[in-house]
Amino acid sequence: MKTRILILIFLAARFLPGIAQTDQVSEMMREYRYREAIELLERAPESVENQLLKAECYQMLYDYPAALDIYESLTAGNHETVGILTAAADCASQAGDHDTSLRYWLKAGELSPGNLYLQTKIAVAFYRAGDWQGTIRASEEVLRKDSIPMLLRMAGDAHIRLDDGLGLIYYEKALERDPADHLALRNLSDIYYSIQLYDSVLVRTEGYLEEIDPERTTIGQLNGMAHYSAGNYPEAIDRLQNNVILGDSTYTTTYFLGMSYFAMKRYYEAVRWLALAYEQAPQPDVNLLYYYGTALSRTYDRKKGIAVLKEGVEKIETLQEMLFDYDISLAEAHDRSNEPSRAISFYQSALNRRPESYMLLYNIALTYDRMDE
Repeated sequence: MKTRILILIFLAARFLPGIAQTDQVSEMMREYRYREAIELLERAPESVENQLLKAECYQMLYDYPAALDIYESLTAGNHETVGILTAAADCASQAGDHDTSLRYWLKAGELSPGNLYLQTKIAVAFYRAGDWQGTIRASEEVLRKDSIPMLLRMAGDAHIRLDDGLGLIYYEKALERDPADHLALRNLSDIYYSIQLYDSVLVRTEGYLEEIDPERTTIGQLNGMAHYSAGNYPEAIDRLQNNVILGDSTYTTTYFLGMSYFAMKRYYEAVRWLALAYEQAPQPDVNLLYYYGTALSRTYDRKKGIAVLKEGVEKIETLQEMLFDYDISLAEAHDRSNEPSRAISFYQSALNRRPESYMLLYNIALTYDRMDE
């Protein structure tokens, strides 16, 4: 009996300090004293539990690289449980290391095959890592079991990146599943807008704004752009003005709002919004410079209008210089590809831009000579 009491005393003396220390760390973490908790854990005996607590403290301090180092040391020491691997994957993603995150999610998936949650996270990890084929493959595996709208949209994005013509189908499926998926609607409308199917954009975006969320500015912006491009200038102004009221004064919104006013010959209003677009554009394009400068010249600040128009002329002249270089490069590329007729057409285009470039005449003659002409 006495021996058993002595053993219990010995065990208590050995383990109770560790328990008390863990409780103290937990208390510090509850009080957001993460730095102090880390210092205490540094002095504590090394254990998996203490290492995980330390990693959690680093994550709460947004020091994801430090937390990731701990997770990597644990997994290197044969502690590859699903819980530790998923924690490491999340931490790597927060640190912006999407390739490492994907590696951990794949390992977790190997330990728990058929786990729908892990399969979904693997698909997302492929997407964040920019692996489009992997995104499609992993998404399809999940979609065979459950048509998750987010994965349908991600698969659509991946197909668009691969330019295989299937992206639209997936966006349509995502919206069938979840009509409120504004990201899928935005991507789908962007495609329709780029191929000038403005009516399709208008039908989709107006339905969303009327039935789901009238304050979604990204969709309102697209609706306004489509109205402008379709020639519905008053409707474009109404929609884009509403976007401004909702706090959207981005370059795209102010540009199309200014352009809509310009199209209606309301130059004073056009100047106001095109000026905002001009201020936001690090490198204003030729169109903006032309319409902003013209609007200024037709209102009150003709000197500034002339200055902006001259800026546009200088940009055009710069582009002409670049086009000459492009013609030369294209001519040489076609020449090396054994397409002499195409090469000659680009040499002649370059010569039209710079008639004084006699060396181009020599290149054209030499190319004809190789063609036995």
